[in-house]
Amino acid sequence: MHGDVLVSASPEEAGLRTDYIEAAYALIERWCSEQRIPGAVLAIGHKGYLVGPKAFGFARLEPDREEMRPDTIFDLASVTKVVATAPCVLALLERGMLWLNDSVRRYIPEAKVEATIGQLLTHTSGLPAASLYRSADPLQALWDLEPTLPPGKEVIYSCPGYIMLGEIVERISGRSLNELAKELLFDPLGMHDTQYTPPTSKLSRVAPTEFNAELGTHLHGVVHDNNCRSLGGVCGNAGLFGTAGDLAVFCQMWLNKGSYGGQQVLSEAVIEVATRNYTRGMSQPRGLGWQLKADYAESAAGDLFSPESYGHTGFTGTCVWIDPTRELFLVLLTNRVHLRHSTESKIRLRPLVANLVAAAVG
Repeated sequence: MHGDVLVSASPEEAGLRTDYIEAAYALIERWCSEQRIPGAVLAIGHKGYLVGPKAFGFARLEPDREEMRPDTIFDLASVTKVVATAPCVLALLERGMLWLNDSVRRYIPEAKVEATIGQLLTHTSGLPAASLYRSADPLQALWDLEPTLPPGKEVIYSCPGYIMLGEIVERISGRSLNELAKELLFDPLGMHDTQYTPPTSKLSRVAPTEFNAELGTHLHGVVHDNNCRSLGGVCGNAGLFGTAGDLAVFCQMWLNKGSYGGQQVLSEAVIEVATRNYTRGMSQPRGLGWQLKADYAESAAGDLFSPESYGHTGFTGTCVWIDPTRELFLVLLTNRVHLRHSTESKIRLRPLVANLVAAAVG
């Protein structure tokens, strides 16, 4: 590690095997040419060097084609959970404003869930997935949502739990989630393309997602997630838009134990706490927000990222993965939902690329 700021480099300069990186590029190009995905942007970090971002394919295929750019802005979907929501909770934690063992009902007394903030972060609250947007009052539907399991028994991936976390952050801080994330994270890190509800001035760089029959057009700069859209586009489970370059900075901040460019945005202590495994014996290894790459876990990190690595994915086709053992990270952003929902592109491309990138180390 030569410093705490990323330096652009070729694969060779970054200490990566060029043949493996070129194979990763060829794989993504093939998937684009076969229209398994419209396009993608890949960024790789190793020991403080940044390879990319490199663009592939198209940001838009219909009604007109637009080529993908390295600075294309993507709907990050559930990557929002680890880039905005969980870090804001962690920032309040280290400032003495909350405790992981605090009850949700301490801050949202109208909620029916009996879980703690820590259990919301690890998806062990017992809350199910739910289509809140079908309700005339989505927030009231959230408060009325009843757990399907007692808290702490099993991992149930729950977007409603993260919407609750966003609401808790706002009630404690007195700030909206987007304002707080901008102030605590995005501005200090220089992540100027990372935000909720991107302005019209940036729409030319935003990759559209899928066709929306109700609107009669592809969603473009409007959040794909139905629950988040029903809440105005700003919430804890989704809604964030950003670029591969911004996410590369975010990943390096985690490798740097909370600092980047002389800015300590999270403490070393809270970074360590967030990446522990809190769900041993359950179906998925989970940290505070992060999915963990334990030996027994199937994940987007494939087979070769270290067991100490962690990351997250998003439904629209987004993925970040961080490997502190190898000082390595991977950002792979696609717009797979632009034409159709391809389960294969969501499940298979990520681990194939991750294996090539991990194999390039050394």
